[in-house]
Amino acid sequence: MPTKRTFRDLGDACHAANALDLVGDRWTLIVVREVILGPKRFADLQESVRGITPTVLIDRLRSLQESGIVEQVVLPDLARTRAYVATDWGRELEPVLASLGRWYAAGPDPSTDGGMTPDGTVLAMRTTAPNVPGDLPVLALRLYDGRRSDPPTRDYRVAATDGRLDVRAGVATKPAATVNAESTVWSQLLFAEMPLADAERDGTVRVEGDREAVVRLLHLFA
Repeated sequence: MPTKRTFRDLGDACHAANALDLVGDRWTLIVVREVILGPKRFADLQESVRGITPTVLIDRLRSLQESGIVEQVVLPDLARTRAYVATDWGRELEPVLASLGRWYAAGPDPSTDGGMTPDGTVLAMRTTAPNVPGDLPVLALRLYDGRRSDPPTRDYRVAATDGRLDVRAGVATKPAATVNAESTVWSQLLFAEMPLADAERDGTVRVEGDREAVVRLLHLFA
């Protein structure tokens, strides 16, 4: 197989062109999307990055590590599981992903099909985070990807900070309400005006605690 020539090799000094040498290959930015908010095991990435083969995933992770965008870490479990997470520099790609999403949404046909991963949904929330008039209590958001056969649940904390919505990975302490939801359905509640009652009725969303606070959160995005 011939060696791939980079824009640097071709004498192009444009920073955007050289950035594409690092993240312009198919799947690469989607891998980054899935490790911005926290570490993931190789098996989790295989499930989250839809359609990628193990060989290609190994190649993308190797390239991202060599570029300093992703690093390997050891999880604090008994098995000392290896996982992958974005570096500080890698996390700076979040606004790049946000800009790509906004650009696509402004296009002639912004419709999409398929599902959303938990981290993909939360990054979309962060991209479109509205101003928060008044108070919003701390909420716990627990999302899972229903397309997986045995999906793990990922925890997020939702709160208002200085009038802006703050959504981040992690377990919320003493939340006013806890939302357990399938990630694609949660995205439809936020962005496609699905009624909360419908999702509760079919069991894909369960609210414990202050339901009205969750309704206020959804209304912010509507």
